[in-house]
Amino acid sequence: MKAEEVIATLQKHYNPCNIKGMARYGINVKKAFGINVPMMRALAKKIGKNHKLALELWESGFHEARHIAAMFDV
Repeated sequence: MKAEEVIATLQKHYNPCNIKGMARYGINVKKAFGINVPMMRALAKKIGKNHKLALELWESGFHEARHIAAMFDV
């Protein structure tokens, strides 16, 4: 799986209701999709360990992409 595919998957699950909640906790929502943790865990499990992909996702700057990268980095 490529970084673009992961980000596209996150974009498909964009949730504006969760974005409001994230903003309440001080999360920068300009680069966030409002994805819940169980969905991110499932995606990270599907990806498996991949350090190179984790770096690419981290560099994207998207909140959830960074969260997922931390879950499956080696």
